[in-house]
Amino acid sequence: MEPIIKVIEVKSVLTKSNLPVSDYSINPYVGCTHACKYCYASFMKRFTNHSEEWGAFLDVKYWPEIRKPKKYAGKELFFGSVTDPYNPQEETYKRTRSLLEQLKGVGLN
Repeated sequence: MEPIIKVIEVKSVLTKSNLPVSDYSINPYVGCTHACKYCYASFMKRFTNHSEEWGAFLDVKYWPEIRKPKKYAGKELFFGSVTDPYNPQEETYKRTRSLLEQLKGVGLN
């Protein structure tokens, strides 16, 4: 069965993090298409409004271009805190790559 893939618009892909390991969490996608047996992020399904099983859907996030990327200089970013930022669909949608290009040269930790 093919996964359900939707494109969604979000205000920002950078979320202020409460995790001790980073200043911001970045999740360019919601869900995944492979449902790893030991996935720690499957609890996120309850926040997605999806009826499909975890691993059967992927929401592809699109956000406005980051206006002041230098404000993230010296900050620690956690890519994929609750999704796989390099899931197979990254080859098509390039959302993680897009963000890395927007932040290129900023001086992230």
